Amino acid sequence: MKIINKLFIGLALVMTLTSCYDLLQENPKDFLTPENSYVDKKGFDAALANLYLSIRNDFYANTDSWQNFDLMGVDIDLNGPRSAPDVYPEYFYWNTLNADNGFAKKWWSRFYKYIYDCNVIISRVESPLVKWSSDKEKKAIIGEARFLRAFAYRFLANMWGNAPIVLEETTSPQFNYKSATQAEIYQLCKEDLEYAIENMPDIDDQKGGKASNIAARHLMTEILICMKDFKGAIEQSTVVINNPAMSLMTERFGKLKDFKFEGYDYQGEKELWGDVWFDLFRENNFNRIEGNKECIWNVQFDVELEGGGNVGNSGGNFVLERWIGTNWWNLKDADGESNWLKDILSGRPVDQISITDYAANQIWKYKDDWDRDMRNSKYNMKRDYYWTNPDSRFYGQLMTEETLGSKDDYFRVTQPTFMKVVTAIHHGQFKDSRSGETHDNGRIYKDWYIMRLSETYLLRAEAYLLNGNLNEAARDINAIRLRANATPITANDVNMDLILDERARELYMEDYRMNTLMRMGKLTEYLMRYNPKVIQSGYQLGNYLNKLPVPNSEIEANKEGGLIQNEGY
Repeated sequence: MKIINKLFIGLALVMTLTSCYDLLQENPKDFLTPENSYVDKKGFDAALANLYLSIRNDFYANTDSWQNFDLMGVDIDLNGPRSAPDVYPEYFYWNTLNADNGFAKKWWSRFYKYIYDCNVIISRVESPLVKWSSDKEKKAIIGEARFLRAFAYRFLANMWGNAPIVLEETTSPQFNYKSATQAEIYQLCKEDLEYAIENMPDIDDQKGGKASNIAARHLMTEILICMKDFKGAIEQSTVVINNPAMSLMTERFGKLKDFKFEGYDYQGEKELWGDVWFDLFRENNFNRIEGNKECIWNVQFDVELEGGGNVGNSGGNFVLERWIGTNWWNLKDADGESNWLKDILSGRPVDQISITDYAANQIWKYKDDWDRDMRNSKYNMKRDYYWTNPDSRFYGQLMTEETLGSKDDYFRVTQPTFMKVVTAIHHGQFKDSRSGETHDNGRIYKDWYIMRLSETYLLRAEAYLLNGNLNEAARDINAIRLRANATPITANDVNMDLILDERARELYMEDYRMNTLMRMGKLTEYLMRYNPKVIQSGYQLGNYLNKLPVPNSEIEANKEGGLIQNEGY
C-alpha cells in the first residue's frame, strides 16, 4: 500500500482495474464509472473540467496557506517568509535540500496525477463506445488533453530534467519506470503541442478558464527555447502576438475604470483612482468577454457559484491578499490604540510573505524609473501606510517609527504591497471585531492569470536574445515597458538578467518563478544574489540546485530500478 498515491501514476485510481472473475463483474447504471462516463463529449468535457479544477486548486487554492504559492518566488528571489525583523523562516532549506524534500514530492505527484488524467482521456477517446458528432470534435478533446499533458511535462523537464515518460493509461501496478532525458521530455511536449495547436479551439471559441490554441503556441514558445530552436520559438510567439484577437491593454477598461478612492489615508475627497495596470487585476476584468484582450489563459474563481472556489462564510483558499504583505493593519500606535481594518483597498495580510529588497526596490530603480513606471505607481504599489482609526491622535498620519507603539514593528510599514493581489471592493463576508468594517479575511474573489500576452513578448525577447538579434529583443521588451510608461531600453541593455528583472516587474506572482529560474539555469545564482535567508546565512550553494531531487520514495517504490537521481542528491 506504500506506493499508492506516488508517481506510479494510476495506482491510486483503482477504479480502472478490472476483476479477475467474470462472475463478479457488474454493469453499474446508477453511479459513474470510467465505462459509463466516457461515452460522449459531455463526459470528456467533465473530465477536462476536473483537470482544470485540479490545476486551479493545486497551484492557487489548496489550503489557507502561503504554500499555495510556492512555485511563484516564495523563498526564492521575490518573496521571503518573515515573521519579525531579520527573521526569515526557511521553507526550502536550500543548503540541505535533499531527496526527501516535501515540496519536490508534492509537485512530482501532482504533475503525474495530471498526466494520468490526460492519458485516461486520450486513451478512452478511441473507444467504440464513444459517440462523436464529428472527427473534429474528437480531435479537439485529444488536443486539449495533450496540451494539459505538455503543461505538466514542461515543469518536470524544467525542474527535474530527468523523469519517466508515461503515455498510456495505467491500469495495474508498475515498478519498472525508466527516467527519460530532459531532451526526450521536451520532444514529447513539442509533439503534444503540435497536435494541440492544430486541433484546439481558437481563443474566441473557447470558454473562460479553458485553454485554446493560443495557449498552446505560448507554451510551445517556451519549449522551443528550451530545445534551442530559437527561430521556431520566434515564429510561434509571433503568431500569438500578431493574432488580431490579442493585444496589450493600453487604455482603462472594465467595471472599475471609473473607480474613485480617497487614498490610503482614507481622508479627503475621493478622486479617480487607477490606471490600465490597476484594471488588469480587478475582479471581473480577467476574461475576454469583459474586454480583456491580453489574457491568454486564466483560472476562474466566483464567490457566487458553488464550486467557484470561494463561497460563503466558510471562505475559500485563494488567499493571495491574506499571505502577501506585512501585518500593518493590526498594529498599535504609541498610545496603544489599534489601527482599523478598512474595507476598501486595504488587504488583510498576516505577515508571512514579505517582499524582498530585490522586488521592493532594486527592480524599480532601473533607468531612474521609480516615479515613471506605472507598475510602481501609488495605484499598484502601496508603500505608505496610515493610521486609520478615528480614535487615534495620529489619525490620517503616516505610520512611522515615532508613531508606532513598538519600534520593532517598523519593518511592517516599510515593506510595499503589490496591489495586484488586493481586491478593490470586498464582498464583506467577514466583519472586523474592532472597527466593525467588513472584509473578506484575505480571500480574493477574482480570477488569476496563468498566461498573459506580456509574457509572450518577454518569451520572444528571450528567443531573439539567444538567437543574437538584440534589436528585436529590445523592441519586444519595450512593448511592455512603454505600456507601463517606463524608459525604453536599447539593444545594448539586453541580457538575460534584464529579462528576468522585467519578468519580476511585469509578472510578479503570475510567473512560476521557480520554474523560470530553473529553466534558465539561474536558480542558484539568484538565490545567492537576492534570497534574504541565503544572503544572511552566507550559504554557498551548488549549481546542482538548478534541478530538484527525484523523491526518494519514488525511487524506492520503483523496485525494478530505472529512476535516475539528479546529481548532487
